Amino acid sequence: MSFTTRGATTGGAAAASTNKSNTTTTTTTTSTTTTTSTDPQNNDAHRHNQSALGHLILPQLSAAASPHSTSSSSTTAVGSTQPLPPAAHDLTLTRILAPPAPHQPEEKLSGAHPAAPHSELRGHFVDQHGRTLLLRGVNVSGVSKLPTSPNGSSHVSDRFFDHKNVSFVGRPFALDEIDEHLERLRAWGLTFVRLIVTWESLEHAGPGIYDEEYISYLRVVVDRIHDHGLKCFIDPHQDTWSRFSGGSGAPGWTFTVAGLDLTAFDAVNAAHVHNTVEDKHTPHMHWPTNYAKLACATMFTLFFAGHVFAPNATPVEEVHLSEFLQRHFVAAFAHLAERLKGSPALVGFDTMNEPHYGYIGLPDLTKWDDRAYLHFGAFPSAVQSMALGNGMAVDVDFWVKASLLPTKKAGTRLLNKEHRSAWLDGKECIWCESKRHGVWDVDPSTGLPRVLRPSYFQTNPSTGQRVDFIPDFYLPFVRRYADAIQEVDPSLLIFVEPVPNEDLPRLVEEADQKRVGWIAAPHWYDLHGLPLWGKPNQSISLSSFAQRRKWIFQNIYFGNDGARRNYTAQLKEIVSMSVRNMGNRPIVVGEVGIPMDIDGKRAYASGDYREQTDFLDAVMSGIEENLVSFTLWNYNPRNDNVHGDHWNGEDFSIYSPKPSRPGTPSLGRQQRGGAGHPDHAHHEGGRALPALLRPHACKVAGVPTRARFDRATRVYELEFVSPAAAAAASAPLSLAETLRGGPGRGRGGAGDRGICAELPLRGGHGG
Repeated sequence: MSFTTRGATTGGAAAASTNKSNTTTTTTTTSTTTTTSTDPQNNDAHRHNQSALGHLILPQLSAAASPHSTSSSSTTAVGSTQPLPPAAHDLTLTRILAPPAPHQPEEKLSGAHPAAPHSELRGHFVDQHGRTLLLRGVNVSGVSKLPTSPNGSSHVSDRFFDHKNVSFVGRPFALDEIDEHLERLRAWGLTFVRLIVTWESLEHAGPGIYDEEYISYLRVVVDRIHDHGLKCFIDPHQDTWSRFSGGSGAPGWTFTVAGLDLTAFDAVNAAHVHNTVEDKHTPHMHWPTNYAKLACATMFTLFFAGHVFAPNATPVEEVHLSEFLQRHFVAAFAHLAERLKGSPALVGFDTMNEPHYGYIGLPDLTKWDDRAYLHFGAFPSAVQSMALGNGMAVDVDFWVKASLLPTKKAGTRLLNKEHRSAWLDGKECIWCESKRHGVWDVDPSTGLPRVLRPSYFQTNPSTGQRVDFIPDFYLPFVRRYADAIQEVDPSLLIFVEPVPNEDLPRLVEEADQKRVGWIAAPHWYDLHGLPLWGKPNQSISLSSFAQRRKWIFQNIYFGNDGARRNYTAQLKEIVSMSVRNMGNRPIVVGEVGIPMDIDGKRAYASGDYREQTDFLDAVMSGIEENLVSFTLWNYNPRNDNVHGDHWNGEDFSIYSPKPSRPGTPSLGRQQRGGAGHPDHAHHEGGRALPALLRPHACKVAGVPTRARFDRATRVYELEFVSPAAAAAASAPLSLAETLRGGPGRGRGGAGDRGICAELPLRGGHGG
């Protein structure tokens, strides 16, 4: 059977989400449910469901329909004077479970539901009643990449290299602000939090020395998350390895044990570090170029495969460097899991944010793939980067922003004229001939760096066998990490990430396929989300572009409708890939979002966020039509109009507390209710709220097969099937009967909830 639920407001703007006192602002709405059956003889389905009434409230705000026109009252069901239970998106009493995930044959997958790929075959989160969960949430927070003391904002250089004496207490929120922010997230229906925690924040003082003060603070945050009806999972966040290689993540001492001098990275172009560049206003999208630079590429290679590609590296505490690094990373987050054990809000741990292979598998040391790596600014090849780090002055290609493609070559630049080394005194490049790894040396006839072993990182140097990063290095790390976390608490879920813009790990071994609690956690951004490339009314399929599945012009879509089609198709590809590679496990898009500073930050001066709203609406539509859970990037309580999220100039936050330029109007003021609106305090500071605040199914007593919200017509559609009800000889319940708590025949035995879609209304079940 298939149930289609439509809800449309009939007067003014729809209500905002529940506030702390559970008072609401509503408009009169109706819900009609139509049912079709795969069994032509089942006429009872039509008899029971031709005109079922329920009470749907669409939490939708817009400039066209002002919240001022609504009235405040307590929410009641149609025909009833009793208040409904707490909002359906409240997760206080909800257990988030991942059912077993057997792999499906490829031929069976090809027959899945066309609107929602593999919806009936792939897995979903379920709760203790057997209901399907579609989780909506947000990353908290981008500012957690940075210490509070000293000020870690990436435009600040003061005490930047004092990497052992830092504190992250207060990330993501100051203690006296926690309730305010969590109440806002709950009001917005974002009740699934990806909590950002960097390795540096836990172990910055030195190997094995944990910041127990910060961990105690995190326990307070996680417990408060539960108090507000939210759930969370921990994200061991990193970008390009570390703050000291232009990103975030690893402690500064990881470079020291590898023999690298982190104070020299900018001088030798081993990293583009925003804190140390002369011009703090250089285009902030420099930071992804660090994946191809010496510091980041070397550290990831050593972390995952140093024992293979750098066997002669100096041992640390009598173990190989790669073992030393992995041991400490895993132990730090296992220690955090132990300290957070028992908190009902905590459901699991991410593996590592956007892991990277460094040099592993690199086919050509003299150039980088221009689809897979952002070429911008001074961009040396791998061998040039190694030579620069070893004290050589080298002419390298220089890239600038282009029109049709992201960038284009615009000449060369001579770097490292001072002949500074990226290696500590007494050390030299770990990849050079004199270190016996023999990747490169200096050509005596030209004085230029030359490659000695072109395929060095493609094959195991000791065996000659070709290597594959995922099965040979990444999956062994994931297994080790997952075992350590689940040894602390076997119920914790493990959110498995892929390399950025690449497929999730393919679970080939039977033992991996039977792993309990592994979740597919890809990320997805449209190329329009890169300020370096983004253009109004254009969207680009980034994964197809990076993986060369289409020509550039085949990846460009125009207009809002084009963006919606593009994003839905991109996410459909991701869902299909997830099922192929990891089986029918639940899927969480761990990062997805839009830059708020598009179109030259015009919205910051005008208060007109229509372009951002259209952009986010297309993104949200792609997510909901593919029936996946997600956590937006990001909610940042320290965001402002000048420095954005305070990290490399990025500005993705859906919340900004106040403008930083004198005379600038409040952000998104056209989108929020005034001082008389009951949720005014929650909406103040919100960005693109008309796209963000939308109806959605949270807990479904069945398997959803289709969901769609049309922001223009304000109609939300949901289809779901119930295999248990379809097998029953008797007729199913109508949606109205289910909402009234009639005799249930659904698969969720506890509570007898029958077949229904629980929407984030101003009411519904609070489990």
